Amino acid sequence: MQLFTLLFDLAALTGIAWWLYKQQPDTLKIFYWPALLCKVAAGIMVGLLYFYYYGAGDTISYWRDGQLIAARLTYDPVGTIDFYMNDSPGSLQGLVSEKPRSLFFVKISGFLALASGGNYWMMSVILSLASFFGAWYLFSKINRFFPQTRIAAAVGFLFFPSVVFWSSGLIKESVGLGALFILTGMVLSIIKREKIYFWEWCLALVSLWLGWTLKYYWMGVFLPVAVTTMGVTTFIRSRPAFGRFELPIWAGLFMIVLLVATSVHPNFYPHRFFDVISQSNLEFMALTRADNAIHYNNLQPTFLSILQNAPWALVAGLFRPFVWEFHNLPSFAAGVENLALLLLVLMSLPSLIRFYKGPEKLLALSAIVYIGILSVFLALATPNLGTLSRYKIGFLPFLVFLTLLKSPIMKWVDNKKLG
Repeated sequence: MQLFTLLFDLAALTGIAWWLYKQQPDTLKIFYWPALLCKVAAGIMVGLLYFYYYGAGDTISYWRDGQLIAARLTYDPVGTIDFYMNDSPGSLQGLVSEKPRSLFFVKISGFLALASGGNYWMMSVILSLASFFGAWYLFSKINRFFPQTRIAAAVGFLFFPSVVFWSSGLIKESVGLGALFILTGMVLSIIKREKIYFWEWCLALVSLWLGWTLKYYWMGVFLPVAVTTMGVTTFIRSRPAFGRFELPIWAGLFMIVLLVATSVHPNFYPHRFFDVISQSNLEFMALTRADNAIHYNNLQPTFLSILQNAPWALVAGLFRPFVWEFHNLPSFAAGVENLALLLLVLMSLPSLIRFYKGPEKLLALSAIVYIGILSVFLALATPNLGTLSRYKIGFLPFLVFLTLLKSPIMKWVDNKKLG
């Protein structure tokens, strides 16, 4: 029975992937299968890493909890439905996951286990493909509006190693990053006044729900940036005379939107925000080895202390672990990648500083602000370098895309194509 289920799943997923491939323009088809296969392979490698290298981890817990839910559904559907309708793990005995975001993901895992016969690798493939479809949606939108950026977008959103790896398989980031990419693609469509189909609106609403539930701290920065950019774009389009002031207008509106956003989640409330960062930092530090942690200068839950430590947090969020800080194979790989990223940023910095002269300066400003804010607060709240390498994929593809686009490497590629 399980073999039949696996064969059916494989046939269905292959059919969906092939159908989507046939819808793509010829200019994009060259990227499709390599990117899809990289995503699936990365999901398998995530499982191998946790099963055979670490020996434990979230992905294993999610799989076992998903199996338990699927098994329970066959003999106690009422009790299982009750679990889905509330957030208390006590309604379903035996679950390993307890935190709200993990419980939500376990519910997704339960459906996947039911659909795959509880096979971990098929569950991994399903989520890897879902994440790929989100990345491809954004990539195709970028290609439609900015076809000259195709190579940079492919590297940043489809092939950058840690982004592909940590957004594949049976982990929350697979769903969270896929949702973020879909919402980003929708924002581009709105800004460019492209026709948006009903199914896209439905997909965006589901993505907003999934992204906010699983990765609210990504969304807590992304949504104010996106709303501000859409608002200013609409305003300037209707009043072109204000076009030369669009950057100051963007900055002013962003501050207003950011203040409003502090009321949408308890951890963003002004009187709690700095406490949440400080407490999260302390909890991670208590569980982290000294040589695998970011150390700050007497970090306190105050605005001044956060501000003083922000520059080092920015550097750490963008470029750590450094290549010499490795203590195992995954941290060495992260260090090598971060070194390459540092060199890329340094090469691109002169062009990035002049972004305000470009025709898409609002989009560039939005990306830079999103990257900067999220990297600082992730590094402050998550000083464990291993965990940070996983969480930073929320901004990393945008950073790679932006810096690669402005780098001498792309100028060389363009010259080769012209030659």
